[in-house]
Amino acid sequence: MSGTKLSSIEESARPMLRVGLVLFLTLPYLIWLERLAGWDVPALSEIWPLAALSIKQSLFSSVLAMVAGFVLFLGFQGFSKRGTAELVLLLPNMIPPLFIGLSLLSWVTPFPYGLLAVVLAHALVNSGLVAVALDRVVQARLRGMAEVAWLLGSSRWRFWREIGWPQLKGDVACIFLFVFSVCLTSFSFPLLLAGGKLVTLEMAIFNAIRVEGRWDKAVIMAALQSVILLTLAWSLPHSFWPTRRRITGLHFLAVKSMRILLFLPALLVALGWLKSLRKLPEVSAEIVAACLSSLALGLAAGVLTLALLIAVAYVSPHDRFKRFLNGYLAPSPTITGFALLLVPGGDFIKLVVALTLISLPILYRWIVHSSLQSLEPQIVMARTLGASWRMIFTDVVWPQTGESLLRAAGVASVWASADFALTGIVMGNLSTLPLVIEDFIGRYQIEVAETLLLPLVVIGLTLYGFFVSAWGWAFFTARHRKSIL
Repeated sequence: MSGTKLSSIEESARPMLRVGLVLFLTLPYLIWLERLAGWDVPALSEIWPLAALSIKQSLFSSVLAMVAGFVLFLGFQGFSKRGTAELVLLLPNMIPPLFIGLSLLSWVTPFPYGLLAVVLAHALVNSGLVAVALDRVVQARLRGMAEVAWLLGSSRWRFWREIGWPQLKGDVACIFLFVFSVCLTSFSFPLLLAGGKLVTLEMAIFNAIRVEGRWDKAVIMAALQSVILLTLAWSLPHSFWPTRRRITGLHFLAVKSMRILLFLPALLVALGWLKSLRKLPEVSAEIVAACLSSLALGLAAGVLTLALLIAVAYVSPHDRFKRFLNGYLAPSPTITGFALLLVPGGDFIKLVVALTLISLPILYRWIVHSSLQSLEPQIVMARTLGASWRMIFTDVVWPQTGESLLRAAGVASVWASADFALTGIVMGNLSTLPLVIEDFIGRYQIEVAETLLLPLVVIGLTLYGFFVSAWGWAFFTARHRKSIL
């Protein structure tokens, strides 16, 4: 096949692939539009109190996460080993909600289920992410100004008031919006920590389907939630996560007395689990089967996530497609799970698709977008010089973004292997280790449930290591050998 004909095929295939990705990501809504025969639009007075309560929870969670994240950011600037400190900060955000929830349950007896518990869980998870995001944007935009202000003897307060805040308002708004969106669409924490109370719109959507049988009402509430988030996100389309981190911190902004606080979120999670770890769980056929199911589920979700992210990287850059991915948070987990129940197919495949649908948009905005964004000048230059899209991907995009794509797939595999909320909706006859743990929680056998987290930790580390280290090494080694030949 001639190069001209192959290039023509690529040019026509790229728009079709972009459309296919958009259709796949919006699949739950398309299923509901096709399956629901009639629509009974609920009154605004029926929906608004639920939406207001969910917005209240998300605001409290986001504000607390932003405040705590800023404190952690100040301590972060005093660390010399910034790679280690960044990993510690991001650890709670990478850990599945089941770990966070069980750790919190172990600290207080009786546990205060409800709005406060959900807010604290969200703040614990997202404060480290906020700190690292603030570090990236401050380093990228204010490093020179901070060093000059330090030399001129300016105080920290004056720097933040006259330089920092005016320069970073848009970036802070983007970070806040991301955290707000994650909290608004959260399902696992309310399901585990709310104690049956309606503290989020997700729980209202779940109850509308499971308790009331009002499928149309649930879809309308989920669509309203998505429209709100999409409108807000499109008003702030640029990335909150610059690509490169600096080796050294900004000592002018550092508050060294706060350095110890960097370890607090991770310690709360780890110690909350370890302090109740009495003995290894008894190995039974049920637990072995559940472990294998969780391992297979995480692996399949990671592979599908990687394939989709590779497709996204191949069809990029494209302004409207990029704005869509930055603005589209994900369908409601509840709506996604029940939508896929309406289509034929195996439970395992439907569950893999559902888990990928709800995690991919978050992982794109968090890990992948900034890497792809930084390559746009190189891609434009390569196209100007006559390079094909296939050559651009293999020689420019993949070598520089492959690590980010594999890391995102690794995180997706960990989340999928430890999911219990969406799995409980779609699973059918499939039994996974998180569902076994949730069953023990429902029987108030918290210590047994926490002990069973040990094999789940091993599964998660194995999957993450497979994508980030082993498979990544194989891909890059193959690429290196090809370049030598």
